[in-house]
Amino acid sequence: MIFSRLFAPAHASSKPEKRIQAIESLSPEKATEKTILHELAFNDDNADVSLAALNKLNVFALWLKMSQIARSPKVKRVCEQKVNDAILGQSDIALRADEKASFLTESANSELIIQIVQRDPSLLDDDELSKQLMTKISKPSFTQFVFSNTRSEALRQHIVNEESDVNVLQKLTKKVRDESIRAHIDARIDAIRLADQKPVELKKQLTLCLSKYQALLDKPDVQFVIEQQAHLESELKGLMSQCDVLDTQDKALFEEKQARIAEQVERYLARIRPAWEEQQKALEIANTKALCDQQLDYATQQVNWLFQERLCDATLADVATVNESVRGLEATIEQLGRLMEGGISDKRLRAYSDVVAGLNEKLDCFSMQQQYGQKLLVRLQSLEELASKIDAQDGDVESTLLIEFNESKQGYNEVKSALIQLPNTFAQRFNTANKRVNAKAKAFKAKQASSINAIKKQLTLIDNLIAQGKFRVAMAKFNKLKVSFETLSESAKVSLEKRYQKTCEDVSRLAGWQDYLAAPRKPALVEEAKALAEAPAENIKARSDAIKYLRQQWLSLTSIQSENSEDDTLQQAFDNALEQAFEPCRAYYAELEAKRSEALETRQRIIKAAQALDVEMPVAELAKAYDRLSKQWHSAGQVERTAYENLKHEWKAVSSALVDKVNAWQRDNQQQKRALISSVKMLLDNEDMANAATEAQQLQAQWKQVGHAGKREESRLWAEFKAVNDAVFEKLKTQRQSQSSAFDKQASELDAAIAVIDIHAYDFDERIHALLESAQSLPKALRTKLEKKIARLETNRDEAELNKQEQALKQKVNALVSLVQSKVTDLSEDEASLKATLGKRWTSLLEHSTQVDDTSNTLHDRQWLTVALEVSTDMPSPEQDASIRSSVQLQMMTAKLEQGVSSTASDILADWLTVATITESDKPFIQRLSAVLNAHPEVLA
Repeated sequence: MIFSRLFAPAHASSKPEKRIQAIESLSPEKATEKTILHELAFNDDNADVSLAALNKLNVFALWLKMSQIARSPKVKRVCEQKVNDAILGQSDIALRADEKASFLTESANSELIIQIVQRDPSLLDDDELSKQLMTKISKPSFTQFVFSNTRSEALRQHIVNEESDVNVLQKLTKKVRDESIRAHIDARIDAIRLADQKPVELKKQLTLCLSKYQALLDKPDVQFVIEQQAHLESELKGLMSQCDVLDTQDKALFEEKQARIAEQVERYLARIRPAWEEQQKALEIANTKALCDQQLDYATQQVNWLFQERLCDATLADVATVNESVRGLEATIEQLGRLMEGGISDKRLRAYSDVVAGLNEKLDCFSMQQQYGQKLLVRLQSLEELASKIDAQDGDVESTLLIEFNESKQGYNEVKSALIQLPNTFAQRFNTANKRVNAKAKAFKAKQASSINAIKKQLTLIDNLIAQGKFRVAMAKFNKLKVSFETLSESAKVSLEKRYQKTCEDVSRLAGWQDYLAAPRKPALVEEAKALAEAPAENIKARSDAIKYLRQQWLSLTSIQSENSEDDTLQQAFDNALEQAFEPCRAYYAELEAKRSEALETRQRIIKAAQALDVEMPVAELAKAYDRLSKQWHSAGQVERTAYENLKHEWKAVSSALVDKVNAWQRDNQQQKRALISSVKMLLDNEDMANAATEAQQLQAQWKQVGHAGKREESRLWAEFKAVNDAVFEKLKTQRQSQSSAFDKQASELDAAIAVIDIHAYDFDERIHALLESAQSLPKALRTKLEKKIARLETNRDEAELNKQEQALKQKVNALVSLVQSKVTDLSEDEASLKATLGKRWTSLLEHSTQVDDTSNTLHDRQWLTVALEVSTDMPSPEQDASIRSSVQLQMMTAKLEQGVSSTASDILADWLTVATITESDKPFIQRLSAVLNAHPEVLA
């Protein structure tokens, strides 16, 4: 810490001049120095230092960011100028297209946007950017500039679709030469003007609604008629509220029709209602019977459940619930009785009542049955306890416990007889306990019989061994047999008493023969000792144990000999053999003694090393040195107990001072680490868990700087420290998940709002704008997803609008063809409606054709104009008109070359309609006209 203050870097100097000088030596290409430059640019209090760091970095994103957040007016002013110069291309800052677009849509003001776009019209190649800029500026002049300078036909169509002012659209027409865009503008103008024909549309809607109302007179369902009548009356009320656009006569006519149809529907309802109500009553009776059957099954199941599963534990709530199901059944039966003629005389109804009476009877006595059930449960538990005791018995289970079990079983059966319905669980538990006792008794009897048979066999074997003179074996087996005999039950002992006593007496007589039997054993022991001496010493402990065992055997034989002196030769041979066998053991024990001496010297050296330690050395080093010596002390070999006690006393005396100092240091470390743990715990109450997590990381770094806290405390403290840190980060994770869930919920709500938007709604744009504004607070991924859905919705709206325009053109074509054909045939449709669909321009031209004299002297006849119309739309002409088609093409080309004028299909169609009165002879031309218009409806746009 001291050195860091003495040798602080220049960029951290307290003097701005030194920091500015240091910036010149820093390189943005190096990660560490780039970080320092960022820190100085955004966090330095001196404006000149901040600007020097920004100039060194010279990145547009940083200039832009600082222009938005700078607190210093100087820094803010310079950054804004840098950003404007970069956007206008007047600086050396390289600017990507996405950065420029982002700045225009998010930060730039209207005047700057217009200035930049006028300098760089290529920005208008991005349709989405252009739309955002037009929305942001919202000036007709800028929109017209975009329309004139963009190369995107889709954007131009978008501008046309969004414009609702006919005057503005007409101005846009003058700015384009593209026929398709001009046709699109004309179609938009026609669509706007079409909206002026609202009265015609309202009449259609009223006529359709009244037709639906009239159609109710054919519907047999009274309920359906009533519902539809209310719906149609409501719809008519809404339509009638718009009748201010109609004249008084039409309004009165529709009102009269509505009143007349309403009266007819009321009379129709009065006529069909009785039969319908009778049918509904029959249906209600059938449904009520089905409900009654369903409730009967459920109520029966509930009562059975009460007696089967809740007999002892049923609460008042359980009984009330079951009782409620029976009451519900009774109510349904009463309703069925009211619906059915004859009432209680119906057999099915009486059967329902009988079942309900039985269920009520069982419920009435449930309280007493519950008492019997609880008593039965006590008896059952007593039976199970006796069964467990019997099951745990290893001895005689035939007497007291079995008698007690049978008496308890009899009491159980007496209480059981008082129950209406025995729970299945009681029966299962009783059967289980009974089977356990029976199985135990049966197993005990089998085991006892097996033990008796086994002892009988052993007695027979012992008798046979005695008869064969194998007395020692017989005596050994009888000693084992006595243990088994004592474990038998008293009844089993009685059955074997006589046989057992006879064998016991025979074995007792053999005891006097022991000395005689033991004499031949000594030579055998000598041979075993010699064999042990000759065998290799692979296991010293086993060899030592074998020598001890042989010595004990020899002594046991010697103790039962007669008073004569022992055979010296056998004694000497036995001693020599054991001495030879012990030689490897003696060498092993000598080696073990040498290791003890070495361990003694090692421990003495450790004590001296501990004495040599300097108590004043740094505690951390002292602790490591002492820990190393302590491990050596505990890993040193074994020494004699007496020597070890002395060494241990010396070790404690030498290490006590070291231990005291190390322990004090470790206790201090413990306190520091406990303080760090407390600090982390306090972070759990912090509302901003992100900052809390950062502080927790800093505390973790401090933990690493604190020394060891002792073997026992270190692991415990670390576990506690780790647990509270985990809790902090888990809370941070939970907080982030909660925030994410909130964003997900908001996104789901916006998604649902998008799903219900009608693309044909009048307020579609307002809703979309509101949704986009609401989505701005979402994370980028969720916001992008929603924006894509909104974009698809807008595309669908555009497509629907385009389809609507196409349908309108097709309707125009059909109307024109029908009106033209009506000149030579009878018209089967409403002429006024067709003219309204066709529009004023074409209607006036068509009406003008009826005023033209057939003998008028015109430049071209209808045949020539029909061919001209086919040429202008690239449609084929009949072979007989090939020469006319060539003439038409030549004239059109000449007019275009000499006069710079080219006739459009719409102009030719206007001439076709007005060239002369349409007569019967024009039918072929009408058919060819229909083919052209159906293939190219845009001619009428």
